[in-house]
Amino acid sequence: MAMNVKTVLISAVYKKALRLSAESNQKYSKGYTMNLVNVDCESVSKAWEVTHQIWSIPFQLAVIIVLLCRLLGFSAWAGVGVLFFSLLLLIMVVPTFMRKAAPWFMRLGDRRLKTIREVLDGIRVVKINGWEDHFLEKLQGIRSEQLRWLRRFNTGVACFVIVGQVTNTLMPLAAFSLFGRENMGIVPSARMFPALALFGMLVDPLIALPQLLSSFVIAMTSWGRIYAFLLADEKTASYDLVTHGVMNISRYALTITGGSFSWPSTEASALGPVSAPTRQEKKIDDDVDSIDLEKGKVSEEFSGPLPFLRNVNIAIRRGSLTAIVGHVGSGKSSLLSAIIGEMMRVSGEVDCNGTIAYCAQQPWIQTTTIQDNILFGRPLNLQQLQKAIQTTSFDTDLESFPHGLATQMSEKGNNLSGGQKARLSLSRAVYSDADIYLFDDVLAALDPRVGRSVFNNCIKKGLRGKTRLLVTHQLQYLNQVDHIIVVSEGTIAEQGTFEELVGRNGELTRLLSDVQSFSEDSEESRKEDKRKSMAAQKKATEEKKETNDKLIADEERNVGAVGAATWWAYLKATGGASMAVMLFVEIIMLQGSVIILGQWLTWWTEDKFHEKAGAWIGIYDGIGFASILLLILMNVSILLSTIRASRTFHSKALSGVLRAPMWWFEGQPIGRIMNRFSKDIEAIDQRLMPQLFQLIGGAGTLLSTVIIVGYSTPIMLAFMFPITVIYWFVLRFYRKSLRELKRLESIQRGPLQARISETLDGIPTILAYRREHDFANAVGGLLDTSNRPTFLRIHAEIWVTLRMEILSSVVVFALVMLVHTKVVGNSTQFALSLTYASTFTYLLNLLLKSSANVEAEMNSVERLMNYTENLPQEPAAHLGSDPSKEIWPMRGEIVLRDISAAYPSRPDKLVLRSVNLTFKPGETVFIVGRTGSGKSTLLSLLLRMIDPYSGSAKIDGRDITSVGLATLRQAMEVIPQGIRTCNLRPGLDPFIFSGTIRSALDFEGKCDEKALWQALELVGLKQFVASQEFRLDTVVEDNGSNYSVGQRQLLCLAAAILRNPKILLLDEATASIDAGADVFIQQAMRQSCPNATILSVMHRLSDRILEECDRVLVMEQGVPVEFASPRELLTRPNSMFSKLMAAARNSP
Repeated sequence: MAMNVKTVLISAVYKKALRLSAESNQKYSKGYTMNLVNVDCESVSKAWEVTHQIWSIPFQLAVIIVLLCRLLGFSAWAGVGVLFFSLLLLIMVVPTFMRKAAPWFMRLGDRRLKTIREVLDGIRVVKINGWEDHFLEKLQGIRSEQLRWLRRFNTGVACFVIVGQVTNTLMPLAAFSLFGRENMGIVPSARMFPALALFGMLVDPLIALPQLLSSFVIAMTSWGRIYAFLLADEKTASYDLVTHGVMNISRYALTITGGSFSWPSTEASALGPVSAPTRQEKKIDDDVDSIDLEKGKVSEEFSGPLPFLRNVNIAIRRGSLTAIVGHVGSGKSSLLSAIIGEMMRVSGEVDCNGTIAYCAQQPWIQTTTIQDNILFGRPLNLQQLQKAIQTTSFDTDLESFPHGLATQMSEKGNNLSGGQKARLSLSRAVYSDADIYLFDDVLAALDPRVGRSVFNNCIKKGLRGKTRLLVTHQLQYLNQVDHIIVVSEGTIAEQGTFEELVGRNGELTRLLSDVQSFSEDSEESRKEDKRKSMAAQKKATEEKKETNDKLIADEERNVGAVGAATWWAYLKATGGASMAVMLFVEIIMLQGSVIILGQWLTWWTEDKFHEKAGAWIGIYDGIGFASILLLILMNVSILLSTIRASRTFHSKALSGVLRAPMWWFEGQPIGRIMNRFSKDIEAIDQRLMPQLFQLIGGAGTLLSTVIIVGYSTPIMLAFMFPITVIYWFVLRFYRKSLRELKRLESIQRGPLQARISETLDGIPTILAYRREHDFANAVGGLLDTSNRPTFLRIHAEIWVTLRMEILSSVVVFALVMLVHTKVVGNSTQFALSLTYASTFTYLLNLLLKSSANVEAEMNSVERLMNYTENLPQEPAAHLGSDPSKEIWPMRGEIVLRDISAAYPSRPDKLVLRSVNLTFKPGETVFIVGRTGSGKSTLLSLLLRMIDPYSGSAKIDGRDITSVGLATLRQAMEVIPQGIRTCNLRPGLDPFIFSGTIRSALDFEGKCDEKALWQALELVGLKQFVASQEFRLDTVVEDNGSNYSVGQRQLLCLAAAILRNPKILLLDEATASIDAGADVFIQQAMRQSCPNATILSVMHRLSDRILEECDRVLVMEQGVPVEFASPRELLTRPNSMFSKLMAAARNSP
């Protein structure tokens, strides 16, 4: 039943996540949703497992109390009073303490996992900036605060255990003391030992009750979180108005009438203690003037509020091709989001007649085969599939992939270039055979030749007769579309045909004026470019051929018993040998006191020393209270040591992951890594400690029982020995089964977590294609698969419980026969022996299950140890000989001598060959070349994302391998194109960590406000930020999702300008913005960093390159083939640079 509860809850949470409104998506992050799946659903199901104890424990207590009263009379109520007082503590006081700690612990866990998820999403940005220490410190701070509340919560758990164990000692102590006083010190064994046995029977419910209560405290907190999530707002307003698949006689495929749409409001308070802006903050510095784009400065495009569509009125004719254009942040992508229901509809009506295919600006690729990505849950139609891959120019890539359509994609499609991902997304859209196609800047990631082919063969001709909406910055295609919509500051500035809009001399004309027209070139040049480009593309994809077979590394699975190294690692984490010795001494002293207490009770019933009643009772009480103090001391030691272990393993695992090289992340799904930091950390935090309490306490009690029985009645050992042997074999078999089943559970969870995590990134695409039911069914299948080992584990527990009960009955029968044969001498000693022996099988059973459970939970320790000890690690972040930032680099000279390099995945395949280059201080160099030529690899080398196979690279005369990795990377400023890929690939999107605009610009908080505003002005975002309510303290959501891709890129550029670097590396840094803004940004970079050495990998070539750089470096197959000024290279008609420029000019 508990397994079914967990399955239902996970399925409900997943389905709800697919339907959340934009506002709810902002409230419930992906990390929060994954925490609900990984932790909260598990907590509720764990509580469900023990619900039957709600009635069974009170029933057991009632029966035992009645029997005690019959034996001891009124004296029994002294023990019962202790029991009731303990129950009051357990039910009223301690849970209240825990209920306060549990929400904070979970809330901080959400924050920790959200931050880890964000770091993993942006791991490339972390690496290239050397921010590992920053995030390690940040996460350890969150973890320390979480552990503070965990300590409080586990203190409550420890109180449960201590109260239960102390009660078990105090009950007979109180009852027998009162009974002895009432009877003048005479305590008959006929009453004493049966009563002692009954008190012993209270051990089971008193041990189970703390676990029951703590489980329900956690479960109620988790259920509250799940319940609130399930009641969150869903997509209703605009999405419900979209009538997919319904064709009518209207000539319009899509109409929006009087439509106003908004993204959910973001308040600074959502990020924590961010103060509201002051009056001074609301006033922009007067000395920072507004700039005009025509003078090489800023344009109006960057002003206006956060993308917010107002008074939208459009009517898209069926079968037409419509282009949506506008400046960065004007609301183009938001218009498509409004159509598919991702924005909140404030007013107006949306009417969409037909099915929709949607290509997002950031293509969403599943971790499955290329064919499955294209089919997207639809039946296979070979003819339609062939059309889809041919019209999108994806067929050439497929020929080079090792398994063609069956090639497995890595997470987020990171084994594809940005252009390949865009064309895969286009192939999916074409295959869907939809009525309406929404293309969000799909041409931006494509080089001119491929972009031209995709536009002509796919968008224009291949989908002729379909309704197509194309958001684009490629204004050269506008004269070929049927209708143009110009968006400006969230409104439709103008719309009409190309000729109509050009004739008005309005907004479109101003956009076109920003783009310099290119001269025509010869047809021979076009053909040569096509041949060379296809050859280069084939070369690049062939380099992946031998490594693509295993893009996702298999999750490691240990077999056999948990190794001694794992136990020793956990012992060291708890405090090492000193803690173990202290705990061992406490256990010996505690069990010694228990043995003496039992023996003293025997002597008392025999009146062996003929003492007065007060002496017997006083010594008995003294020994009892001593055992209680030792019991408390032992449990406090376990509590503190397990908290220390939780801190240690999380810290070491996190450090191991953050210090891992980039190539390791390429083979690791984020869901798998998150599983370690959620489920496995949860096991160490919450589940391991109670099991250790049981194991250590049960082992100690069993030891004292054997000693008491062996001393009192040695013959009984003859019965206990074979029973112990049988128990051992049962335990051995059960431990093996449980251990492997727990490992299988952990491994089977990986694909489920990865699928759910992956889905959360692609919800807009899933909903646009209306495939949510398919994905829900797929997750249901993975849930069934992950439940199989759980089902077997539950039955294994039933199997062992049945055998333990049978053995227990055998032991009781043997004891009865022993009494019947009267082979024992001293009846009092035998009574004591019989009392303790009757609990022998229970203690063996407890020890069996707790040892198996501890070993099963140690799987989590074992899995985390793989991160703490076995991950590949980058070189040291800092060295003692590192120069300070103030003195290195000073000039920015870069010298490469005989450099050859290869990626770690293919050490035998050189990607740079005998490179000899010198970049002069302060010069601007544009690096150009075709796909796979080594442009971005050169920047990767300078950052030591890959290390040279031979040769040397020096910055200002210092070898880059002689300084710490973080020192090197922080010495340069990098604007990357990608997020998680080891090598830089075109078309991937800028990444910004959540926080505020202030933190996005000034990550370390070292710059004053005036500098921040100046940097914003230089990239054209000053007016936009000033228009926000909280200005610099405006919230930036995960990965800057509340900003357009172009705005994110501009924020990254502003942050780079702000740090005034001596060396600036840009990798397709302006690929996501329009041509006019590109020109402006290049000028701004030179003005703001006049003395910096700038190396810029270029995606967009134009005649402006002649003025924008000092030299051009042309790369081909990992070798620099040309390196001179652009004008000099253009004078050589056969130079590669001349041909690349000709291809760019030849683009329509």
